[in-house]
Amino acid sequence: MNYFTKKAKWIGREEGGFFPINCPAPAIELRKVFTLKKLPKEAECLILGLGLHVLYINGKRVGDDVLSPAFTAYDKRALYLRHDVKKYLTEGENVIAVKLGNGFFNETVVGHWNVHLAPWRNTPRLLFELFADGESVIASDTEWRVRNTGATVHNVLRTGEYYDARLEDNWKTAEYCDTGWRFAKTVHPTGGVIEEMVMPRAKECEHLKPIRKWKTRRGIIYDFGKNIAGYVSLVGKAKCGTTVSLTYSEKLDGVELDTENARYITYAHPFAQDRYTFSGDGVEKWKPEFVYHGFRYVEAIWSDGDSGELDLTAYFVHTDLKCKGSFTCSDELMSWIYDAGIRSFLSNYQGHPLDCPHREKNGWTGDANISADYAVCLYDLKMPYLKWISDMSDAQRINGQLPGIIPSAGWGYAWGSGPAWDYAAFYLPYVLYRESGDNEALIKAYPIMQRYLDYAKEREDGDGLVCYGLSDWCPPTMIGDCNIMENRFSDSCYYMDMCRIAALTAKMQNDGVNAERYAEKAALIKENIKKIYATDEEITSHGQGALAFLLYFDVIEGEAAESVAERLAELVKSDNYVHKVGILGMKALPNALSKYGYNDVAIKLLTRTEYPSYGHWRSLGETTLCEKWENVSSRNHHMYSDVINWMIRNIAGMQNRGIAYDKAAFVPGFFADNCSASASTETPRGKIAISWEKNGTDFTADITVPEGTEATLILPGKTMSVKTGVIKIKI
Repeated sequence: MNYFTKKAKWIGREEGGFFPINCPAPAIELRKVFTLKKLPKEAECLILGLGLHVLYINGKRVGDDVLSPAFTAYDKRALYLRHDVKKYLTEGENVIAVKLGNGFFNETVVGHWNVHLAPWRNTPRLLFELFADGESVIASDTEWRVRNTGATVHNVLRTGEYYDARLEDNWKTAEYCDTGWRFAKTVHPTGGVIEEMVMPRAKECEHLKPIRKWKTRRGIIYDFGKNIAGYVSLVGKAKCGTTVSLTYSEKLDGVELDTENARYITYAHPFAQDRYTFSGDGVEKWKPEFVYHGFRYVEAIWSDGDSGELDLTAYFVHTDLKCKGSFTCSDELMSWIYDAGIRSFLSNYQGHPLDCPHREKNGWTGDANISADYAVCLYDLKMPYLKWISDMSDAQRINGQLPGIIPSAGWGYAWGSGPAWDYAAFYLPYVLYRESGDNEALIKAYPIMQRYLDYAKEREDGDGLVCYGLSDWCPPTMIGDCNIMENRFSDSCYYMDMCRIAALTAKMQNDGVNAERYAEKAALIKENIKKIYATDEEITSHGQGALAFLLYFDVIEGEAAESVAERLAELVKSDNYVHKVGILGMKALPNALSKYGYNDVAIKLLTRTEYPSYGHWRSLGETTLCEKWENVSSRNHHMYSDVINWMIRNIAGMQNRGIAYDKAAFVPGFFADNCSASASTETPRGKIAISWEKNGTDFTADITVPEGTEATLILPGKTMSVKTGVIKIKI
């Protein structure tokens, strides 16, 4: 079936009366026994359980997804899941059992981002229907039973999950007697669109065992060796009523756990802590169902003061994105950057891109702009991006304004947005089109673009430029004045490129009037930027970021651009290859240098090992990229990760010079006398790849070019066409 029938009703324990702030917030359990006279040939169910749900049929967990459904602004849009459930059913008596967690539907702790005040906030609720051979067999209604006194006694995304095994019973089985449970009540629908969740689901994509552990003042710390998003499972034995608290963190203070860098604006206490109370019935096993944390370390503290033995396993949880590309490199630092950057990116894909998986769990749009180029090369992001574009549409105000975090409970309009962040509504669908040739996301985003450009026009100053958002965020703070580019300059560059993308999108839809209007607007903004920021006097005074932006956004071209590129390279050299930019400039800077022939300067810039640098982070033992170069605050951010895209394009040298690699260039970036690198991705025409090796003056490469791609190999002093197929080149 494509959708719920009228038989399915929204049900829950009660309407309104959601759990008060900073109080225990238990899971809701619902069940329904039904009879099948015969086994169906086909059976599927549709389920929408908010905030988060876990489905069981006859005591068996259905599906391997976790933390479903993906977060949306629930009063605007909610997502249901479809499961093939034939293998779970039996002839005769069956039972559907559903556990509902709070998620962000019912945030019960005060937070900086006001999710506890969300307009959608309400008690957990369920919409469910089971179909057998195309006919509706069972649907959610007031004949279901419900309770909130099960073993999951508390679950809040920002605080953690508490489980009391003494309250366990066999409620998931048909034999269980539920006469002591209430009948479910019908509750209000969420109020928005209900759609099937067709994007990949979150899963336990990797598991890790501790690489070491040690005793602390309070308990035992387990080190899992990598900073990830997810949770741990436990296996252990203790007397009845003993509770073990598991506190998660990515940071230590000496040998003690330290959560202050991640919790300082969450207002949640305790922060990132799961608790398990033992039943005393032999060896017990458990893992959370409704939370995830950002962590490398877990501290186990026992309520009776005894540091008992636990077998812990960490699960790396994220949206199960399909990988379609790769990168390798013989340089250890660049390999570390790639691994750490990818781990940061995946940690922060939880239904949509986040900034960090511990402190905020927010969909900051600016961070996603930074990582988009390599993300669409390495992963299939069409359906995830389409989902997030729907979220953007839901978040956009009538006047066209967008918040800095999406989905939003109302926070992020007054601060945290602006052109460099709002650019996500334009750039993500565009970069997906450029990489894959698929324009569906662009077409879907076009109404958002139109409304936003109307809004931006109202924000123009007398020079036709804009300045109303965040600037070049989080530059190094311990190297003196970075000469960060003016906010108005960076905002206006993004505004210009938004108009360019809107013009392209309008043309795709045969909207000639708007295509011309947006193209003319982009040209006008470009001229206005040049008049103010590209004069000889201004260029002389610009820092690294402003010079890079002039080149990256093609504000200037030709001989003028060559001159600015030379000045930029000399400035970086005079700064001892220290980057003096924030996240916006750090995306533009190495790409602008390489674009104009200064790849060697970009390599030295990116492979430094002293503060501030990626190499410095590596020397401190980090396994993900940090929010700040000073190694304070979050240690799992992807907003400095565009270096991955730069390495794919300028070290491995696989460059898309058209749309979906209809034109491609292979431009290996040599970084040592003896070095090697490789990159690959899937295009609509097939795989494109390069794997090269340089030994002194000898060069070899294995290159794969799909049919329909016009490819060129560019080496120092030598350019040659590359035929389709798999070929080997030796020079």
